[in-house]
Amino acid sequence: MKPLVLLQVVILLFCLRETAVLTKIFKRATYVVLLALCLPTVAASTDLCVATGYTFGFFNGVWNTPAQAADGLAALRSLVGNTYNSEPVQYEAFYNHTGSTAGGTGLQDIAEVFEQRALEIDSSGELGKRWEFFWESLSGNKSFTDKLLDLFPSAGSLFSQLYTDISSKIMAGWSYLLSNPPTAADYATQDARLDALATQRQKLMLVAHSQGNLFMNHAYDHILPTVTASSVKAVHIAPASPTLRGEYVLADIDLVINGLRIQGLSSVPSVNLTLPTSTADISGHTLVGTYLDGTRPGRSAVSGLISSAMQQLIIPSTTGNVGSFTVTLTWDGSGDVDLHTFEPGGSHVYYSASTGVVGYLDVDNTWANGPEHYYASCDSNVLQAGTYHIGINNYSGATGRIATVQVASSKDGVLSTKSLGVGPQLGSSGNQSPISVFDLVVTKDATSGSVTYAVQ
Repeated sequence: MKPLVLLQVVILLFCLRETAVLTKIFKRATYVVLLALCLPTVAASTDLCVATGYTFGFFNGVWNTPAQAADGLAALRSLVGNTYNSEPVQYEAFYNHTGSTAGGTGLQDIAEVFEQRALEIDSSGELGKRWEFFWESLSGNKSFTDKLLDLFPSAGSLFSQLYTDISSKIMAGWSYLLSNPPTAADYATQDARLDALATQRQKLMLVAHSQGNLFMNHAYDHILPTVTASSVKAVHIAPASPTLRGEYVLADIDLVINGLRIQGLSSVPSVNLTLPTSTADISGHTLVGTYLDGTRPGRSAVSGLISSAMQQLIIPSTTGNVGSFTVTLTWDGSGDVDLHTFEPGGSHVYYSASTGVVGYLDVDNTWANGPEHYYASCDSNVLQAGTYHIGINNYSGATGRIATVQVASSKDGVLSTKSLGVGPQLGSSGNQSPISVFDLVVTKDATSGSVTYAVQ
């Protein structure tokens, strides 16, 4: 008999519980090996989801780059940590792109001022090429004055004029933003994410710095009717908005915000924090350089406001689930728009077939605004690798509406957001060929069970 056949017979006998004979032949180690061969093979399972708890959303300040917004979020994270009241805290940057706003008050105007003044200070043009000084004049986490004077000792009073001009431009930009709300695209992305987090019953802690407060006010007002004030709280740092949604802190040395009082005393909140000046941030305005500076009391003031707000939060009474990834659909008015998800294995998940092999449609809105919500299993063994096709259909009454579809993963946050027209009303005839929004490609590591996502 061939060795392989003999081995198969032995295993079969063992699995049929002929253990009396086998244990006389094999040592204990062999017995264990055979037992393992008789059991079904199961791949190691990886939990792909973060448990329900708190979401800490940060709304970045004036003309921040994505990297600067990430730094601000990291600094705030150090105040709270990864858990609060024994529940997980996940952190997300609700980034806004105000550096590219129109109206002659954006980054391009300040850059022009910098180049003009730099040429007066240094006729060779070298200073005008040193853009790190320009960024430091805005973010202030280093001593702009000292570094500039070290390299260009003759700058003298011209430096003071440069700083005055830049500050004036910043204030002009603020005035523009107060009277002309920022981009609809940023609002749509942020609102859709809050809708998804509310559906997943997250407690929402929103914190903003500088003009991020304008975005946070909008976000808070958007999600408040869904979760109520018990499940969303706001803390304002250096706000210029005349209206507030929570407690705030504004330092007496903040030249940017306090400079806005030229618009009228009611245009910004009253100062409620006294801080000593520091060469680390001559503007007295930046998040890390001033308000979270560990050597001054601003840090403890911010920490206290956040802790007090988080202590009050309770789980919202919404319906929905956390998934390894989720897809959220909303639209801007009445009507019934449907979310369709085609899983890699062929399952079509929508209102008429809400349970797929991988995921589920757990929220189906049929009257106005949404949300509709699909969530995929948190078990890496259940999650299928491959392409998930995401689409929408105007089932009834939504012609002319704009829909926003957002896909996010539990551990990485927002992956993509897209706004588009819902098309003509098609009823059930549109179920098999919905408007394509995007494809989500899921890739799995066969050994570790880890997963990566790519939106196309």
